[in-house]
Amino acid sequence: MAALSMLSSCLSAAMKSSLLLLVLTLISIAGICFHRLFLHPLRKHPGPKLWAVSRLPWIISTVKGTITHDVARLHEIYGPVVRLAPDELSYITPDASKTIYQSNPEFPKDPMHLPPFHNGTPGILAANKHNHTRFRRMLGPAFSDKGMRAQQPLIQKHIELLMVRLRERSSLGSVDISEWYNWVTFDIIGDLSFGESFNCCLNARTHEWIASIQGNVKAIPIINAIRRCKLDWIIPLIAPKKLLAMRKRNADFTESKVDQRLRHKEARGDIWDAVLCEESDRSKKSSGMSRQEIISNASAIVLAGSETSATLLAGCTWLLLQNPHVLKALEVHIRSSFTSVEEIDLISVGKLDYMSAVIDEALRLYPPVPMQSNRIVPEGGILVAGEWVPGGTSVAVQQYAACRSSSNFRRPNEFLPQRWLGDPEFADDKSSASQPFSLGVRNCIGRQLAHAEMRLILARMIWEFDIQLDGARMGNTDWLGQQHVWILWDKSPLWVRLQPRAA
Repeated sequence: MAALSMLSSCLSAAMKSSLLLLVLTLISIAGICFHRLFLHPLRKHPGPKLWAVSRLPWIISTVKGTITHDVARLHEIYGPVVRLAPDELSYITPDASKTIYQSNPEFPKDPMHLPPFHNGTPGILAANKHNHTRFRRMLGPAFSDKGMRAQQPLIQKHIELLMVRLRERSSLGSVDISEWYNWVTFDIIGDLSFGESFNCCLNARTHEWIASIQGNVKAIPIINAIRRCKLDWIIPLIAPKKLLAMRKRNADFTESKVDQRLRHKEARGDIWDAVLCEESDRSKKSSGMSRQEIISNASAIVLAGSETSATLLAGCTWLLLQNPHVLKALEVHIRSSFTSVEEIDLISVGKLDYMSAVIDEALRLYPPVPMQSNRIVPEGGILVAGEWVPGGTSVAVQQYAACRSSSNFRRPNEFLPQRWLGDPEFADDKSSASQPFSLGVRNCIGRQLAHAEMRLILARMIWEFDIQLDGARMGNTDWLGQQHVWILWDKSPLWVRLQPRAA
């Protein structure tokens, strides 16, 4: 009996301790929630209460891939600024864009939103201000207007191969045009980056390295969500072996391609010419990139130099097929502007005003990078969109939300290229809200390449083919609306039928 009594006493004490711990935990949670809702410096900014008190809703939305659509919906409810987490604000106004991305001194990037780098050396996407400036100075000439004109024969060669392959496939049934856009842009950037193509169009399949890069990108939001929970240590334990093996193959292939290029010191007309030239010139005060820096930048350049163009071209094709009157107008515009395919080059396509408007409108409705990078408000705080924001707050302007907002654009969800051609109906549009390549000193270094590829490929597609959606394979699918986002759009197949035009 004494033993039972002692056991009962111990259990009672344990229950009391557990109950006390539970009560203290609940009180602590309640205190945190009260502080974040009523005492926190961001308490006056609108947004859902659950998001304001906890990072968990943001994490769930990010991991599910619905964050882009969720943020757009929240902005429609709460207005131009939304509190997405206890320490994070989202904006959709042009003024906020200028403050966040063009201020001097700059707002540093939020480290919790940056992709991890496998070799411990940040590339251009994650570099500090000094190194970012150094990288852009060396890489910039290859992506300038002059650089694109010099590279036009190479770009045209790959586009011509795309047309040949699509003509061959057109008689065999529908093609996934989204996949072919990815292949040709990867082939182009492969040639520009390493002096040799990935031969995706030639072999009609995705190169293994590219597949591994795309797989790694999809994993980044999940990894960053785990980092947000301060559970970095668990990543190696729970990461699928297949993903870890893919990352290892990606790293090994990147290093092999870089080393192969470094062994050839002579100029090859690719983006590394200026880098290697500067490294060899020790008379300069600043040296070129180290091997590890080149490796870190290589994967980012291949992805950024291809995915943006391919995504936009797929989205533009979908939007044109959903708006036959716009497609018809574009066909007339392009086919009446040239008498032969030889006339279609970088200079001539740059003069096609209606096609430029079509591309601008596609970029508005379907920005290739729907959520711009988060920045940290500098110490001391600053006014953003007329409201004081304390230092240390994570802030960003969300492209998809901004471009789909009725506060920035009239009839925001409609595909209307005329809004970019001076139509008075859209005189009150805030066109500067659309910044698909970001702005400021950290804007997309490959934007000139993207524009060159988009204009040349779209013009050739419209010149070469009559394009129709394969309704039997696509059904009633809302190809654009159903897509998830893990940094980039997770595109599903876009099946179209191509009817070659008479030569």
